Amino acid sequence: MSMQSPKPIPGAKDGQVPELDTYIERDRYEQRFRAYAWLIDAERYVAGAMLLGIFGLIIFQVFTRYVLNTPLSWSEEAARLLVVWLTFVGAGFVSSRNAHIAVDILAVYLPRRLATASQIFAMLVVAAAALYMVIAAISLMLLTGSLTLTATALPMPLLYGAVLVGYLMVLGHTVLNIVLYLRHPEEVPDAVEKAAAMEGL
Repeated sequence: MSMQSPKPIPGAKDGQVPELDTYIERDRYEQRFRAYAWLIDAERYVAGAMLLGIFGLIIFQVFTRYVLNTPLSWSEEAARLLVVWLTFVGAGFVSSRNAHIAVDILAVYLPRRLATASQIFAMLVVAAAALYMVIAAISLMLLTGSLTLTATALPMPLLYGAVLVGYLMVLGHTVLNIVLYLRHPEEVPDAVEKAAAMEGL
């Protein structure tokens, strides 16, 4: 499972944009279950929309502050809130590609079977940490249920909801990856090949 840079495809029109599946390698679940592939794509598009939203809010804030000379405090807080949500939703999506930064020097030098076992063990640790963070996020949402954010007056649990959603995504994708690697060890990418693919080589 890797994300690679779009490659030119033959076509009658210059600048033809390839389909998403042209440059994104789908794992076994995505190939077999179209609904799961749609879910992964939705995560990607939501993260992209949040990034655009942050950009728009920052431009709006600069305009109101330096052109209209009437800075609006809610725009800064809304942008910060979107940054938090983008961070955790993005982390969940990256987990679906199993592409988080990792020190895989052992996987490079170990035999294939031991390298696979080490990756599964690492994912079990990630799943346990994600489960703990889900519980912690729920606790914080319950504790701050009556509070609101200062500028936007949005409920405070919305902030910690990003942690809950993000780590639920991480937990779900990690568990699916563990099952995939256990049932289909041939799906486990070679560490060197995976690093090269992520660099677009």
